[in-house]
This record gives sequence, structure tokens and C-alpha cells, in this order.
Amino acid sequence: MANKYLFALIFTLLILTYKLSIPNQSDGTEVVEALQAPETIINDLILGPDDFQSANSKGLIFLTEGVTLETGYLSGSFISQPIKAPNKFNAVVPQWLADFPETDEFHLEMRTGNDPSNLGSWIELHEAHDWMLPEDEDIVGDMLVVPAADATHEYIQFRLSINREDDQSKPFLHELTFTFIDSTAGPSVEEMIQQQEEINRSRKQTPDSLDEEADGYPKPAVISREVWCTDPACDYDELEYEPVTHLILHHTVSGAGGDSAAAVRAIWVFHTEGRDWDDIGYNYLVDTNGVIFEGHLGGDDVIGIHASGANAGSMALAMLGDYTEIEPPEHMFKSAVALFSWKADQKNIDVFDASNTLPNIDWGLPNLMGHRDVYGNTECPGDAAHALMPRLRDEVASRIGLVSPYFYVDELSSQFQKSAAPWLVATYQCGYNTHAWYTWSTTLPQESANWGEWRPLIPESGGYQIEVYVPYCNTGAPETEGAHYTINHSQGTSSVIINQNDRVGLWTSLGKYNLEAGNGSIIHLEDLTQTDDERGVWFDAIRLRPVEIYPEIMTEFPLNGSLLNARSADFQWKIDHPELVKATVFQVAADADFQNLIVNRAWTAPAYNTSVNFVQDYAALYWRVIATSELNIDYPSSISQFGIDTKPPVSHVTHLFWLDWLGVYQVLWEGIDAPAGIERYNIDYRIVGEGTWKRWLSDTERTSDAFTPPNPQAVYEFRSQAVDKVGNEEAMHETADITTNDAYPLNQAVLVPMISRQ
Repeated sequence: MANKYLFALIFTLLILTYKLSIPNQSDGTEVVEALQAPETIINDLILGPDDFQSANSKGLIFLTEGVTLETGYLSGSFISQPIKAPNKFNAVVPQWLADFPETDEFHLEMRTGNDPSNLGSWIELHEAHDWMLPEDEDIVGDMLVVPAADATHEYIQFRLSINREDDQSKPFLHELTFTFIDSTAGPSVEEMIQQQEEINRSRKQTPDSLDEEADGYPKPAVISREVWCTDPACDYDELEYEPVTHLILHHTVSGAGGDSAAAVRAIWVFHTEGRDWDDIGYNYLVDTNGVIFEGHLGGDDVIGIHASGANAGSMALAMLGDYTEIEPPEHMFKSAVALFSWKADQKNIDVFDASNTLPNIDWGLPNLMGHRDVYGNTECPGDAAHALMPRLRDEVASRIGLVSPYFYVDELSSQFQKSAAPWLVATYQCGYNTHAWYTWSTTLPQESANWGEWRPLIPESGGYQIEVYVPYCNTGAPETEGAHYTINHSQGTSSVIINQNDRVGLWTSLGKYNLEAGNGSIIHLEDLTQTDDERGVWFDAIRLRPVEIYPEIMTEFPLNGSLLNARSADFQWKIDHPELVKATVFQVAADADFQNLIVNRAWTAPAYNTSVNFVQDYAALYWRVIATSELNIDYPSSISQFGIDTKPPVSHVTHLFWLDWLGVYQVLWEGIDAPAGIERYNIDYRIVGEGTWKRWLSDTERTSDAFTPPNPQAVYEFRSQAVDKVGNEEAMHETADITTNDAYPLNQAVLVPMISRQ
């Protein structure tokens, strides 16, 4: 962490070493040395309750533990005097330690300048979720960057406000820190571009240079780390990797008016020194002119620090600036398209789809998304930028030749109709293509008021798979487990129940249906469920793709790989699209090729179950079902294997050893069973001559144990009983397996390994 003394001023000698070109005597190519950036200045100004001036406050009190609201006030505010920073700065980042209930609010604004009597406009700074880790105690605010025309500023002024819902709440601001950064001394963007071009030319001249992107979409021009990140701390070896499956767009909220090279250096030094991270968090950064900077060290698949649980398996591009209200400039947008196109093509990422492949995220996420889509708790990458996500996906797909097999029906299109009841809209533009409707579930018909219908325009009659999207959004409540869809199709009406809570962030199939051309097909969803109340019911986009419709058979019982302990077996299976089935065949065979049939039954209609009495046990049998369509085409199910084992196992207590120095018998037993195998044993004992057996061990998996005789002078006998893995029990032995008269005596001088077999 940088120097924390209040108003400490550090002067640093700024030395700029320009690029050098040194002839290489071996092959005539040039080795280009990187431009060296002088040390960036970073200092903290820490303010506690004693540093606030009560004369400039309203409704606030300043206690030892922090700033809070006075009794009777629901809001309070404070305006500081202009403060001279400990160093000139081109970037400043606020951080605060606070305890605020979820219903309370904290707002911070700041303005900067070189004349304390004439500072700039007030700028509100929000929480910068990109720059915080889950374990952090303090809150990091947006970085404010000084306009390029001024280069640096010397003064800041801030004002804050605290609001609470009721007088019982006790919000506390414990500490406010401003981190001042001067990263202006160093190469400009133009110098970096020239340096990078010389490095690229030099490397292309080497004999072993290979164009790794020749067969795919090319990687756009990037300012590499070796050009802009020349501090010794830029090189380290603690790197982690995860294959990239998702692409995430951020904005830095740092202002786009400053020098972008200096801004990247400022972000790097704040992340590393200010937050004690190993490196800058983003994988790449792009400025308003479309210049891309390589971010986190490590190259392809390296794990950055930008989206908490979504770091592993994602590639982050951060746009320098705030795009809450203004769209990213076209040069910046086109560079984002180019970078994401390269990575999507390289990793075969479908930018229209969503998946749950990130190792540390339990829900689905769009493969190309804005940062807000990860948790739904941040505005990043800004409303204006996030609204461009559909266009971003379309342009990436166009560049890499990705053509989706689906056509989409958005809930905002004319092909969607909904009831006139009140509706809720997901926050932060959540949903497929940045919007979704939702309502709350109910189990009471009289309270049901919300319904929606998608009426897709079907281009031509035929089979279609229908999928619905359930967005991952932050509503403060789970989703319904019983979303009831009805589908009107060529064969009638089908009903499907979807657990939306298990499918958030994912496309979910409603099945395959024959649909007529036109808009006569209807997919209907309502808020009435049989499962829950006051849970989210989502009405978002749907998608359809042409498919071949045919009978599909799913074997259910016996399960593949199962063993039965009875020769009478009930077989069950399901058939999708039974209306297309004119005949059903059920087969059981002794071989996987079904050359040795044991059972062969047929029905002239769809069938779903049958029973078979087998005359013997089998270690392995195979069964399947074949559906024959109206066109006399056979559609077989997958093959399931099972076995039949009705024979009980056989076991025996085999050996006894007397361990005289311990006063115990070591008892050994064993058993055999095929094909199930033995699961457990019961072991009994009694005194010879007595009629009653006593249970010594129950349901043990061991095959050896030590027995301490209750009466050391008596003679004991033992018997075993085995139970196999399908529940067949061995009959209790009528006579003993062994007695202690048969025990082999051991003393400490004799070494006999006793191995317990599990």
C-alpha cells in the first residue's frame, strides 16, 4: 500500500528512456527495447470522524466510531472544504469503510481542479464492483480521471449524503480514503503504438516466426504488456489458468477524457499497490480511439480479477470511460467486436447461447455478456453500453461466420402478447437482449392475473424444437419451480412444467412439436402454479429451430447397469411423440448385438411397459424398445444392460488364532457370490453345548476381527451369514463353522500377518 501519511508529498525524479534499436549481429534483425515508464506516484489521504467539519454538515453527528445520522433525521449531508492532495494527480479513487443496512443509502460526489476557488463539476461516484473482492472490508468507488487538457489537478472537494428508511437504523461511515495517482510521466499512446509496430516487425522477421491465427479470425492489434507495463512488478510467476468459455464486457467508469496510456498505468498501480493485487484485473482494456491494451499477465486462458466467481473461464475487456449515459465511441465498439470475434472463433464460443460451464458459478450465463449479467448487482458496463449487447453479438457472429440454427421471438416483439395486469421489469436491463418481464407466482386461481403468449411466425410447416430463456436476475427472491407452459401444435395441445429456479441463465427445451406455417402456434405461460407462491415467473425470449420429428424412446426400468434379485421383472419406458408410432417391439437378449433373443414381443400401437418371468439367473442381459413409424421406419431406444441374481451368497468362518498375550481370538471369515458380490456379514457365537446363538457383529464389511471371550475358560463356536449387494441373504448355518478348540495359538515371538479384507 502507498504511503498513508496525511498530505505527505513525494517528489519522484522522472526520467524517460526513449526506445533503442540495437542491430542483431547474428541475423540482421533488430531487438527493440521497451519504453521505460518512470515510477508512478500513489498516495493515500485517510479521513476519520475527527477530520470532518461539523459546520459544513446537516443532520450528521461525528462519533468516535464513525459518522452517522442524528436522532430524528432520516437524511444528512456533509460538504468538505477544498483539500490539497499530497501530490498532483491525474486519477483519484475513493474508498470507504462503512456499516449500512441494505435499506440505507450512501452517496459520494467529488470535484477536482487546480484552483480551489474554481473547481470543476460535481461527479457522483458509485461502488466499483470490478475493483473489489468478496473478502474486502472496504468499498471501492469509481476512479475519477482528470481531463487530458489539464493533465493533472491538485485539489479535491467532496460531499456526501446518508439516507435511512427509519430512525431505528444506525448507518455508520467509519473512514473515507482518497488514493491519488500521478501516472502522467511515461510514454504516450502514439509512442506505444510505434514501439509495438517495431516489435511486431522485428518478430515477423525471425526464421521460426509462425502466424498462429492464420486459420482463424485474426487477433486485432494490441499494445502488449512489454510496451506499457515496464515496472519490475509487472513480471511474476503466480499465474492460474482456466479455458475461456465466456466473454465479459466492462467499463472502468474512470472518465474517457484523460490520456489512455496514463489511465491504464493508473489502473494498474491502483490494483497492484492500492488493492494489493498481483496485477491489473482485466484481461484487456480499450480506449475511445479503439486502441487495445493487453491487461493481466499470462496470455490466453489466464484468470484475471474482474468478476469474482466468474473470473475463472472468462476473458474480460474493459472500456476506458463511463458508458452509463453515452454509448461507447464507434472506434471503441469496433475494437471490442474484433477482440471478441478473435476469441469466440478461437474457442468456438456461440455468442448467442448461454451455458453453465464456469467452474465457480452455479447458474447459467450468456456466453457473451456485460459484467452486470454475472450477479445482477452492478451497473457495469453502463446502461448505454449494455444496450448494445445484441448488436455486439450480431457483429461478432457476422465476422466469424456464425449462423444460429434458431430464430428468436423477443417478449417485446409483436409476436408476444400479455395480459393487462401490472408487470415487473428486471433491473439493470437483465434478460435476453437486455429485457425481461416477470411477475410473482400464485397457487390460487382467483389471484392469477398475469399471462403471456408467444405466437411465433413459423416460416414453413414441419418439426421444431422450442426453447425458453430464464434469465438470472437479482430480484431478492427465487424463481418458480412450477412454470406451466402449454403449447398448441399440429397434433393438439401439450403441457410442460419447467423448474425455472433450476434453469436460471439457461435456455430450456419445451420439446419438439409439429407446427403449421403462419402464426397459429401458441406458447402460453401464466403465473398460476401448483408448487409455490411469491416466486419469480419469467416471460423472456423464446427460440425455435427446425428439427426432424420422430418417436424417441427412453428406457426407464430396469436401469442400465442394475441387478435384480427376482426373476419376475417389470419393464417401463417412455415414448416422445407416440402419435407417430404404429407398432412397438420389446426385446431382451443375452448379447448386446441382439442375435440371441430371449424375449421378443410386439404391439400394433404405442406400448409403454411389459412384464417378463425369466427361468434362470443371468449375469448380463440387454433390453431395448423399437418404435415403427407410419412410414415404416424403425427408431430403436438406447440399449440398457441388467442382470438377475436370485442365489444367496455362501460364507464360512475359516480360521481362529489365539493371541495369548492379548487374551483374544482373531477370527477370520470369507464368502463368495456371483454376480452381485457380497455387501456385508453377520457373525454369531455361542458356548459349545448351549442352544442360543448370540450376535457378535451385524452388517459388517470386514472379514476379520478380534473376539474377547466373555469366559476365557469356555469353548466357543462361530457361524457366519452373508448378504449380497441385491439383498439376497444366506440361510443361517444350522451348525457351527469352527470352534475355539481349532484355534491356532500365537505368542509374541510368532509373526503372522492378519489382513482385514474389506
